[in-house]
Amino acid sequence: MDLMTVAQYAEHRGVSDSYIRRMRREGKLVCDGKAIRVQASDTLLNDLTHPLRGGDRTPGAESPAAATAGVLSASGGPSVQEAVRRERLARARLAELELGEELNELTRTKGVERAVFTLVRQALNSMMNLPSRLRSQLAAESEPRKVEAMLEDEIRKIAEKMQKDAQALLTGAPAEAAPLQQAAE
Repeated sequence: MDLMTVAQYAEHRGVSDSYIRRMRREGKLVCDGKAIRVQASDTLLNDLTHPLRGGDRTPGAESPAAATAGVLSASGGPSVQEAVRRERLARARLAELELGEELNELTRTKGVERAVFTLVRQALNSMMNLPSRLRSQLAAESEPRKVEAMLEDEIRKIAEKMQKDAQALLTGAPAEAAPLQQAAE
């Protein structure tokens, strides 16, 4: 059984004496009186060391994040250090996504898909209702060029409305996007 003093153990770990005393006070070291049990304390500290501040600080040593990548505890699952690192990384990614959404640099795909579907559905419905809307006007007209002009005019109106609604969707203008929001609900 290897026992060391605070100063010896601090040198062994490559950290300050005050850090080792604090770890001992917090009960994060295995002690035998004032002496520190090296193997048991090393095992405990390897799982508890803060992933960003702890670890080997000697020049040329691997960074703590790289050193803990894929580290498994004795139970076969990720070590405490690795779990903390993963949680912080996930929180940072989530915060970045939320910030991008607040700055209107990112948009949720479900909302965009719903709005585009609504736009297309509205245009399709307008096109499908075209014959019933123009039936009496077309029946009264015998000149083919006038019939063609009437159809082109109605189709142009549908296309312009679709373009206007699409631009409103891109710019996020609430007044023009109101029909889209009502249809999406």
